[in-house]
Amino acid sequence: MRTYSLDGLADFVLQLFDQEMEDELRSTWLHKNIEMEYPEFKKKYLKKLHKPKTKEINKEDEKSIIERATRFIKPINKGGENI
Repeated sequence: MRTYSLDGLADFVLQLFDQEMEDELRSTWLHKNIEMEYPEFKKKYLKKLHKPKTKEINKEDEKSIIERATRFIKPINKGGENI
């Protein structure tokens, strides 16, 4: 499982926590008599743990990533058989 990293695992776990918190917040909003709309309520009370990291990649890195990913793709010819 070389494709996974601890950094990626941490991001995944934080996304799960964020989703769970959002689900609980929505459930609270649905079951309580709250007069504000859900998007406003969510904005006010939801504090996300996961902050997505956006990283610019250059053309060389992009090409390298695509080449690594295509190693796992098996092309199929017109008859539906693997080449």
